[in-house]
Formats: sequence, structure tokens, C-alpha cells
Amino acid sequence: MKQYIYLIVLVFLGVSCSDDFLSENPKGSVMDPNLFFASDQIQLAADNLPATFRSIYGNSGVVSPFMGGDDLTSRDGFNKQEFIQGDVFAVTDDNTRIFPYWSDCYNVIRSANSILDNVDKSSASNNLKDDVKGQAYFYRGLAYSFLTRIFGKVPLITKFETNPDLNIEKAEIADIYDQITKDLIAAESLLPNVRPEGPNERGGYPGAKPCKGTVKALMSQVYLTMAGWPLKETSNYATAAQKAKEVIDNADVYGYEILEDPHDLWTWANNYTNKEIVLGMYFTPGSEQSMHGPLGSRPYEDFLGGWAHGWFDYAAEISFFKRFPEGIRKDATFKTIIGGLPWDDPAAAEHKHPYFDKYTDEFPGASWIGARTAQVIRYAEVLLNYAEAQAMTDGAPNAQAYQAINTIRNRAGLPDLTPGLSAEAFRDSVIAERGWEFAGGEAPSRWFDLIRTEKVEEMNALRDPVEIPLVKQPTHDDYWMPIPGIDAGVNPNL
Repeated sequence: MKQYIYLIVLVFLGVSCSDDFLSENPKGSVMDPNLFFASDQIQLAADNLPATFRSIYGNSGVVSPFMGGDDLTSRDGFNKQEFIQGDVFAVTDDNTRIFPYWSDCYNVIRSANSILDNVDKSSASNNLKDDVKGQAYFYRGLAYSFLTRIFGKVPLITKFETNPDLNIEKAEIADIYDQITKDLIAAESLLPNVRPEGPNERGGYPGAKPCKGTVKALMSQVYLTMAGWPLKETSNYATAAQKAKEVIDNADVYGYEILEDPHDLWTWANNYTNKEIVLGMYFTPGSEQSMHGPLGSRPYEDFLGGWAHGWFDYAAEISFFKRFPEGIRKDATFKTIIGGLPWDDPAAAEHKHPYFDKYTDEFPGASWIGARTAQVIRYAEVLLNYAEAQAMTDGAPNAQAYQAINTIRNRAGLPDLTPGLSAEAFRDSVIAERGWEFAGGEAPSRWFDLIRTEKVEEMNALRDPVEIPLVKQPTHDDYWMPIPGIDAGVNPNL
């Protein structure tokens, strides 16, 4: 029987390193890791960790697990039913749009386990082995952080097995996070401060390959999540603030900065040079490309060229759009003119919604497939992580926390946040700011924030009456996606 979380596919692939290290050239698969790690080519295995994880972001359904957030909706009918399932809280275990997070995260974990179990057998230098180990720990921690936030309790696998346990049980959330934090602490100790710059150097694009700053940024996110639902271990606010501050205080070392204009985050001209990217999944026009853009968030009526119109896989919920603060960030985020008419014009097209414009600028000649960089972690998230975590740690926001959120607000064309707020009021302001900043299914999604703050029910109560009616009113039972039936049907413990 086929147990998808243990698929032995693309575990070890040869890589042809040309001027663009992102263009993998599979040469075959080595099933025996002992044979592979007998050589000094362990770098090949490390390079395929992001290549495997990147496949999630090359899928047009990358936003599907986040549709329960109040920022996203889709269209009823056509081939959008699997997007709509999350939006109306009726997700089934055969939803193919959500499945890549399950299968590809476990493929990353399997590859990372093989590296960690066998890397010391390699004849490579100790420095290279440490770097490869650090990358394996980082990507395993990253994969589990997505798995547990999307699916809740999942199998915890930390050893490479050629004969996997088909009756494996789900681990407790606390145990999963314990493993994530152990992995990230190990990665932080092993990875370098910086990577070489320049597209002709391995890892040279901003955030293409993890360094210490990348790990600290992810740690700030993980510890902030642990402070909320379901663990509610509020002592983790302090660690989240600490790790975010370490990134902020060393931003010059790591090369991170906030771009001045929100539009610049999303232009093709900055696709390979955006220094706000802390972790990015890069694609290459003509070879490794992505179906997430440019058509995923375009309306059907927006003709692009050739046969391709927009797909309208998802759009903005009307209530969220109306609450979104006016200014340059709103202009950069949304497409509001559809077929020459405002989105809400009575004469406009059938499905009257604003769309997300932030993912649509593509390389010249792109049609139905593009090469937009997936910005998994942005420096803006680190600033907001710090602001929230510091206020909740100390019982009141300090000057640096205000500076962090005001940096994001000012770029958006908004005034400084009201001074003198209580810790709770400041936290609520930061969470609202995160919603505006990462709207539209970015990796630090609105959905994840609503889950950890237990606001899913409250924010969905603001849903506009013209939206597709909810199948059910959401409860905590809807915070996690069902484990795919293709595995749960084989293993009753899932």
C-alpha cells in the first residue's frame, strides 16, 4: 500500500550547478543513503531540501489551508470547490489543494532525516558537514512547524527508515514543538552568519539559503505561536521577543532591511534582490516555475494574453477589504478595477470582489505560469513578532516595540500607533497590523494568527452577507485541517 508520508521520491537528486544554482537537474535517485554519503557530495542532498519544500509554493493551491481566515474567499463552482471548502468550514480529507503541505513537508522531513543519520559518514570537511546538518535541522523544523499548524497532531518521525511503520501514531502538540525547538537550536549553532552574495554564488539570492538570521527569525515565529493556542505557554513570549531582537539588532550583519515602498515588495524587478526576504523559495523562468502566479489571484475577466485569463482561485473577502486601512499598502495589495470598472460597480462582472494584485507582476512573457519568489519569512514579520512578544513579556510595549510596528505602519502610509497602550491593546493592534501586512495567504498568514489568538469565530462573524454562506459556524474543531484520507485510510491511527 502506498503511504504517502514515506514516499521515496526525490530523496537524493543530483544537481547540475550552473550559473543559477536554483535550476536542479535530476540525475536519478539513490535509495541506499550509505552509498550516497560515502562521497563528499552531501551538498547535493542539502540543495534538494529547499527544492522539495519549494514545490509547495509552486502549486496554485498554496493558500488553500488559509481560506478560513477572514481575508480570503473564492468562487462557488467551477474547479474552485476545494478552495471554497476552507472558506465555508467544510474541508474534506480528499482535498487535493491542501495535500501538498502534507506530502511535501514529509518528503522534506524524510530527506532531512537521511542527511542527519548519515552525514557523518561522508568524507567532506567538518565545516561542510556542519553546514549541511544545520540546513537539515532547519528544514525539518520548518516542515514540522507548517504541519502542526495546519493539521494539528501529526506523526513525529526523526529517523530515516527504509521500512516505515505503517501504524505510526500521531504525536502530541507539545512533543512536536519540543522537536521543532530542538531542531532550530541545533541549526542556529551550526549555520553561518551570512551567505555569499550574488546570483552566481550558491545561496546568493536574499534568503535563498538559511543562515543564523533565518533560524532566529523562524524561532521568533515558533515561540510566539507556542505562547498562543493550543499550548498557551505564555512564558514563550520572552523567547520570541529575544530571538526577534537578535535579528533586529543584527539586521545589518544579516543583510535585512525594510523596503521603503510596499509596491517594491511585489515587482518583478526586485524578485531576486529584495532584501526584506529572510527566507525565500526561488523559481527560474523557463525551468523551475510556479503556478501560484500570475493567474491565481487574477479575475477571469482580466485577459493576460493567449488563451489565459485569470483563474480566480481566490480573492479578498469584502468585509476585510473594507476594514483595510486606506493608503499606499492597500493600493499595492489589491486589484480593484476589473474590466475597466470598480470591483463593486453594478455593471461589473458577475463575481464582485477585489483581487490580490501583490502576486501578479511577472517576468516578461509569463502567461499561465510564472517565477515569483515565495516570501516565506519577511523582515516585516520579525519586527511585528518582536513588538507583540515584548509587550506581552513585560506587560507594556517599550520604545523599540513601538518603533517596530510604526516602521511597518509608516511604510503603509499610516500614522504612528497611539502611544501609551496597554499590553493587550498593543498586542491587538499588532495582530491587526499583521493581518493587513500579510493579507492574501502569505506564509505568516492571517489564518495562523486567528488560530493562535482564538479569533476565528469572532472575525468570521464579520463576514459580509453577500459572501457564500458558511456551511457551519466555526469552532475550535475547525482550526485544523483533516489528515489526508489517502493516509488515514491506510493507518487507522491517523
